[in-house]
Amino acid sequence: MGLEATTTFECEIGDGLAYLVLNRPGTGNPIDGAFCREFSLAMGELSERDDVRAVLISARGRLFSVGGDLTKMVEQGKTLPKTIKAWTADLHSAIVRMVRMRAPVVVAVQGNVAGGSVSLMAAADLVVIGRSAKVSAAFAKIGFTPDSGSTTTVTRRMGVARARRFFLLSETLDAEAALAAGLVDIVVADDAVVAEAERIARELAAGPTEAYGGIKRLFLATPSRTLETQMEDEAQTLAAISRTVDAQEGITAFKQKRKPLFVGK
Repeated sequence: MGLEATTTFECEIGDGLAYLVLNRPGTGNPIDGAFCREFSLAMGELSERDDVRAVLISARGRLFSVGGDLTKMVEQGKTLPKTIKAWTADLHSAIVRMVRMRAPVVVAVQGNVAGGSVSLMAAADLVVIGRSAKVSAAFAKIGFTPDSGSTTTVTRRMGVARARRFFLLSETLDAEAALAAGLVDIVVADDAVVAEAERIARELAAGPTEAYGGIKRLFLATPSRTLETQMEDEAQTLAAISRTVDAQEGITAFKQKRKPLFVGK
């Protein structure tokens, strides 16, 4: 199935930017089997495409996403554990690709976000959120534990103690509280969310993609490393990046006192 055949979101690619829009506003853009499958396929394809230099994810409707589709979960009855394993296999694959792809990922949160969709949001490199939006850790409220990489992606943003409290107390944070905790990056007026996120995404799509990929990889690795190991990787990465077309363009443009024209190579 190609990106043009998805039913749970729309995807357009142009000028280096892949733009995904969650498109089931009538049901709150839920996470279900169909979404997990399609999102996994999309992230797999986008992470392999040379013409994708940034990704923007937004949603239609009043809510960004309600998280897991509880109605469908109830319908599963005793087969729910099997269903959860199938859904998470796809969703977790998608989150991994999203985090590890070289292209920066920007998420525009125009409305409330809860449960598993919080992890999708937290896995992004930059999150722009509307001032009236709220972020909810809904898992424990229904007797569930976090999934979708939440205990990693949220923890990397908030720190262990703050993330644990967020999930144990099933907290709901307003936009400013989420910003203060590090869970989101930029708070703007509700009607400016998509425009600001797109501005940032387009700026990234015109940037030095290989360098962005190196930056993402280095930050992903640093929590489990010693300072010495990390510095060695930084040196090796910088040396490799210095040979890229964009790095050569960057230093040439600096010397010539002009704006660099990066091509993503």
